Amino acid sequence: MRTARAGLRPAFGLLVIAHGLAHAVMPMRGWMDPATLALDFAPFLLYAIAVAGFTVAGLGLLGVRRLNPVVRPALVLASAYSLISLFVMGDGGLWWGRALDVILLLTGLSGAYRYLPHPETRAGAVRVALESFAAGAAVYGAIAVVAWPLHRAWGSDPADHALPLPGDRAARNPALELQHVVTIDAPPQEVWPWLVQIGQDRAGFYSYDWLERAFGVDIHNAKEIRPEWQSRQAGDRVHATQANYLRGLFGAEPGWTVTEVQPNRAMVLEYWGAFVLEPTADGRTRFIIRTKVGDEHMPPWIAALDMMAFETPHFIMQRRMMLRIKALAEASAGADAL
Repeated sequence: MRTARAGLRPAFGLLVIAHGLAHAVMPMRGWMDPATLALDFAPFLLYAIAVAGFTVAGLGLLGVRRLNPVVRPALVLASAYSLISLFVMGDGGLWWGRALDVILLLTGLSGAYRYLPHPETRAGAVRVALESFAAGAAVYGAIAVVAWPLHRAWGSDPADHALPLPGDRAARNPALELQHVVTIDAPPQEVWPWLVQIGQDRAGFYSYDWLERAFGVDIHNAKEIRPEWQSRQAGDRVHATQANYLRGLFGAEPGWTVTEVQPNRAMVLEYWGAFVLEPTADGRTRFIIRTKVGDEHMPPWIAALDMMAFETPHFIMQRRMMLRIKALAEASAGADAL
């Protein structure tokens, strides 16, 4: 019984942190679409303060001593901002979130959490390691959840979001899309040869191939255009890894199926998105990758896990890929001009 009581405070701390991370469901269900966010930053502030506040309060409850004095104000502030966010969002399906916010708000205002027993603390490397791991995981999760609405539209402007592109759904909802854009100082026909040859068994993905190899994926980025890699058509497979990677855990041939190809213009990959080369009036290219993300009914825990385990690494790797294609295309265009 004593052991169970001693675990109440850490359990409550974990609940508070989990509730904060569960706010990932808001943008994943279509709140804070990029076009609106560019004009009104208030929704993001409500969201960010709620996530950060619950994380800080939870860490304090878990035993991070420097955060103990701010548990109460962080809990009150986060709960209040979360309630406002849910009210503005107007999603009745998250009624349980409102209920938990009210409970946490009352807990913070009354200071009732202080009656929860502190677990016995024993000095030692194991305890320090566990606390450091828990704090690191919580901070990483909060950063990933807070940052996603900011980098989901990296490089984009309102005109890019308004563009109809190959691969768009019939009932398109920009609030449920992820879009990254980079401007390349070269026309589309100079960019296309680099784009069309992506794939594990071809030119790689122009990203951090050393990191991909660290996870056992046999990828080596190419620095040249290869004629034998210049053909793509609908139905082709763009391989993500070698066959039977991790003994077939992700299928016999992990990757994406090409659903549409418009040479020098677009290539659409099922479950990844549309890779589009949009020409500009001054002869340059807007390289756009548009991907469907989220769902109006996505469960909060899936949204949080998606942002932490997939969306943040995906942005880091995709950004590198786009910038590398930009550099390669500009270099080859410059060489052709000599």
